[in-house]
Amino acid sequence: MSLIRRQALLRVALSASALLARSAPATAQDNTPPAPAPALPVAAFARLPMISDMTLSPDGRRIAALLNEDDTTVLVTRVVDGTVLSTVLRTDNQRFHFSWVQWVNNERLLASVRFADRRDFVGTVETRLLSVRADGSGLLNLVETSPLDRRDGPQQFQDRVVDWLPEDGQHVLLQLTEGNSLVPSVFKVNVETGRRQRVLAPMRHVRTWLTDANHRVRIGVRSQEGEYEILACDPDGTNWRTLWAFQGLDRTAQWPLGFGKNPQELFVRADHEGRNAVFSVDLASADLARTLRLAHPRFDLDGALIRSPVSGEVVGLRTSALEGTGETRAELWEPQLRALARSVDQGLPGRRNRLLGFSRDEKIYLLHSSGNGIPGQYYLGHRDTGEVALLADQYPQLDPGRLSGKQVVQIRARDGLDLMAFLSRPRGITDQPLPLVLLPHGGPQGRDNADFDSWTEFLASRGYAVLQVNFRGSSGYGHDFKTAGLRRWGLEMQDDLSDAVQWAVKEGVADPARVGIVGASYGGYAALMGVVKTPGLFRCAVSFAGVSDLIDLIQHKSDYVGGAAAAQAGIGRAWGDREQLRATSPALHAERIEVPVLLVHGTADRSVPVDQSRDMARALRRAGKPHRYIEQEDGDHHLSRYSHRLEFFLAMEGFLAQHLAVAPR
Repeated sequence: MSLIRRQALLRVALSASALLARSAPATAQDNTPPAPAPALPVAAFARLPMISDMTLSPDGRRIAALLNEDDTTVLVTRVVDGTVLSTVLRTDNQRFHFSWVQWVNNERLLASVRFADRRDFVGTVETRLLSVRADGSGLLNLVETSPLDRRDGPQQFQDRVVDWLPEDGQHVLLQLTEGNSLVPSVFKVNVETGRRQRVLAPMRHVRTWLTDANHRVRIGVRSQEGEYEILACDPDGTNWRTLWAFQGLDRTAQWPLGFGKNPQELFVRADHEGRNAVFSVDLASADLARTLRLAHPRFDLDGALIRSPVSGEVVGLRTSALEGTGETRAELWEPQLRALARSVDQGLPGRRNRLLGFSRDEKIYLLHSSGNGIPGQYYLGHRDTGEVALLADQYPQLDPGRLSGKQVVQIRARDGLDLMAFLSRPRGITDQPLPLVLLPHGGPQGRDNADFDSWTEFLASRGYAVLQVNFRGSSGYGHDFKTAGLRRWGLEMQDDLSDAVQWAVKEGVADPARVGIVGASYGGYAALMGVVKTPGLFRCAVSFAGVSDLIDLIQHKSDYVGGAAAAQAGIGRAWGDREQLRATSPALHAERIEVPVLLVHGTADRSVPVDQSRDMARALRRAGKPHRYIEQEDGDHHLSRYSHRLEFFLAMEGFLAQHLAVAPR
């Protein structure tokens, strides 16, 4: 069956306000310059997206989504051509948070929830999997505790779906631990009753399982202390063998993505000329012959495979790596699907248009669209008619006509390394030095991009230029660039950020007397380390959930499976690198800080423990340094609760205005 019929121009069944700036133009008769619009309120930027995690039912007749209302998140469903929302599940986000939702058949959904807990005095993040009908009835905790479960309580992670079994509609494959095992088995679980049957026993150190297109478990990923093995078996379940073995950050790594329709065709992500690319591998060949399917000379490729619900073939890769680079939808290698994506891009130009999913007959599709200075929107497309209808704005209070967007800039570090960065300025101001906020990303192996960002838009709306730098160690720019950040916290990674400020001053973007640094997680560490290492460069620093003591962080990470090896590879050895780690731990050098510091941290943070900010606040207090510390009760690492986000944004606004001499508007 053809994926699409030939479409003429994409038709958008919307009012013009869905795609154009919503501000009204001045009348032709009025030559008086309009008065500047008042700044949008803090709450408009601090709110969680009004709609998120939208998903389409298999028959294409219903949608489900998470609706955020202040501190409450509601799982809702709606008939696509109707207006009435059905409330399915609700949380106040104080303890439980939704992670994702997904249709398992036309009437029933699975919803993952997460919450902070403790096991043997170690803080954990727990997940549970709920099964519920689209009208809110038939609620079931899918994984009930059984006598075979671990003696210290139920399984920590209960939402790891291995296979959705779309042709079945009554079951899913889950990987779950049982008894005292720390590694998972694979179970077939009935979504109506929760009854489960084991289909594959655990294997030593195998923590992840993958199935082929016929829903047979065929791949296991074995991991131990940073060493990985990719195991595979034949289609009949026999002859388990090692395909590849490697360390996690080696160039030789071959990460399985999934199978093609052919049970011997495995897609993998692997190195190609220094960048991650997508290959298909013939498992029937003795030498595991590879075929290059998708590569880019500048950027790494990553993402999930897209499979046709009708043909079962893999038709592309769901990735954002090629967007905004002038590529013509090369990530979709099925010609008709690529033609559909191109027609969407023509109808919604200048955006990142992502195909999220299709109905089982492939006639209806769900689309997410956002862009540089364009908040996200969800659309529903009909391939028979070519029409695309707006379903929801994620940030309806943010008028694109009043947002700033980002400018892509290139910065050269002091050692000659080229860095990609993104500059936002207050709308309409391009020709004068401004107070600058340097905004390093978290991870540290994350990255910033040119897509809509509520943090940068908020800061730009308050009169700041905002600079985001993909410093060495950021992902997406190849193996060498990523590994250049290993064990270099506070060293060259920090120098890249300092060099970016100097660039902004030289280019006339930044007023050198009014530069602040703001960050979260690793970005919070960089903010603190920035005012330790270069005290004359910044006027103030803001750290949300930031790291302050690297040795303590390594010890924290070591409490978790695989955490010690990951921390050693990325941060350093607690004993072997002790002097370097002490020299680059801000809490141990508070006396060198000469500017005010704002610290904010949640007590339920399981990524960076709250003790990191408590210790930093204590060190600043002992050193007599000006600071403010805000502790958010039950707050997590992601500001998942709106009241916490609003508190942080308001504190940041007032703090920056006070110390960068920009009056709140």
